[in-house]
Amino acid sequence: MTLRLTPQMTAALRTGKYPIAPLIEIVMPGWTLRHLVGSGEVPWGEKVFVGRDARFGVLQSAGALMDGGRDEAPDWSLTFVPPNGTAVSILTSAAIQGSIVTGWAGALDPATGLLIPDPVQIFAGEIDVPRLRVGRSGRSIEWRCVSALEDFHDIEKGARLSDSWHQQIFPGETGLNNMSGIEKTSYWGAESAPSGITYGGGYGGGGGGGGLYMNEVMR
Repeated sequence: MTLRLTPQMTAALRTGKYPIAPLIEIVMPGWTLRHLVGSGEVPWGEKVFVGRDARFGVLQSAGALMDGGRDEAPDWSLTFVPPNGTAVSILTSAAIQGSIVTGWAGALDPATGLLIPDPVQIFAGEIDVPRLRVGRSGRSIEWRCVSALEDFHDIEKGARLSDSWHQQIFPGETGLNNMSGIEKTSYWGAESAPSGITYGGGYGGGGGGGGLYMNEVMR
């Protein structure tokens, strides 16, 4: 995934003096969560992103954005710590599935506490699967959020390099009529093929000592 920063953000981040502000907005039925990953409060236009939501508590963590590959779209994991049972019920209900999720990365001016124009959007998608986790430290809600590209799998949108598809768009245009044997791989949210790790068991020399080896395979 390629992020294009504004000149102002690029100059600020190069100094190493401007803290990063991850911002997340979730538009649910009847309520919109606007979280700053961390503590504090950050205004952005008419929106205000906070470390603790008055109704649903704290966004404990935002996982690493995972690029997609093959037939999987990019996804993102968000973990909340709800303050009470009512919040738990709402955050795990079927009604919030499909709620729009948007993420940005901004930079804060330490002198003013305001965002440097303009935060770059890093994610656009929706809530897919909520999961309740119960442990010794309490309850947490983990949301798996999928990229907007996921819809392409469900409704089969997108252009195909084929004669039939081409003529749906341009009736009577037969430029692809005799095309065959074309194979092209598309990577969801990634610029190139993802790397993989393979593991195997083996034995080293010198007395038959055991060992493990790991080979990195670039697909």
